[in-house]
Amino acid sequence: MNRFPSIALAALLAGAAGSVCAQDAATGWHAAFNVGAQTDYVFRGISQTNERPSGFAGVDATYNNQFYLGAWTSNVDFTPSGDTSTSQEVDLYGGWRPTIATINFDLGYIYYGYRHQPRGLRESYAETYLRASRAFGPVTLGAAVYHSPNFPGISRRATYGEATISYAFDPAWSASAAWGRQTIAHANAHEDGSFSRFAYHTWNLGLTWAINDHTSLDLRYWDTSAHGSGDIYGSRVVAGLKATF
Repeated sequence: MNRFPSIALAALLAGAAGSVCAQDAATGWHAAFNVGAQTDYVFRGISQTNERPSGFAGVDATYNNQFYLGAWTSNVDFTPSGDTSTSQEVDLYGGWRPTIATINFDLGYIYYGYRHQPRGLRESYAETYLRASRAFGPVTLGAAVYHSPNFPGISRRATYGEATISYAFDPAWSASAAWGRQTIAHANAHEDGSFSRFAYHTWNLGLTWAINDHTSLDLRYWDTSAHGSGDIYGSRVVAGLKATF
């Protein structure tokens, strides 16, 4: 459990996908699941596996191509932050994806859950988000904002904003880049209830190869403006292989 997601959970996700697919024609539901591995699990520029490999699996169920529910899991390692117990992340999410005036919107909610959290240390939290994108031929521009009222640990409010761009060379190759800013408010140990703030920028640039209709390979450079906060904030190149069904 300390290095890779639970086999039992992966099997449950696959079974759920198959069950929903069987109902697709009658109910308007469509389901897909994914599995993969990567040389490092990086989230907003920060390594979630202490610069080690990760394996992941997920399932997504969509109704009428607009409403969706999903689950995703990966191994994690938070040792650099003093948490030597937490070993697995399990995310649950849902939302609505309408298209308005040629702009694709995505309004949703995601819960980041962590297994084996140590007593007295809160890792799990939730965010609401709004994402939007629009395609201009082979180029797609996007923007997103995420907000959490109760970020992990001693944190309180946290907001993450991101801008993205992608370019499709052909059906098999695409390049993409993103720039984001994470801002976190920490509660100070004072009676006045004041807050201190921590903020950093993160960016990534990568190339994705669709090997076939179900499998893709991604090579991506990640970096942040917070190298002084530890090695997990440093620059890195990550390779990932993902299969969808």
